[in-house]
Amino acid sequence: MAGLKEALDTLKNAVGDLASLEVQTYSGSIELYLEQVDAGNGTKKAKMKDFETLLADATDQSKNLQLRAVTKMMFDGDAINLVPDGDFSGDIEKVHSAAVKAGIDTRHGLLELFGGMVGLKPGK
Repeated sequence: MAGLKEALDTLKNAVGDLASLEVQTYSGSIELYLEQVDAGNGTKKAKMKDFETLLADATDQSKNLQLRAVTKMMFDGDAINLVPDGDFSGDIEKVHSAAVKAGIDTRHGLLELFGGMVGLKPGK
């Protein structure tokens, strides 16, 4: 019974994650550094911090990083966009648009997968 509860909790979390898509596009530079972690036996090894940690550190401490665009799309089709004053063209726009498209495509694939698991067919 515990396995079923865990599976349902996982599905609930996945559906919650599918309820909205948020894409943030930054420009600037982040200093990459390694942190020392315990590798056992009293030794240390270098480990790269994950991107979200690096990004949080950089936005707190750096003037070299700028949030350039944010798009948040809800499951019902509503969307919120934030774009900078002035020019929003070129590479930044292409990167942001590609990330939004990739997020939408991923969600479509996941919804088709979940639909297939419960016997629903697309378009029905």
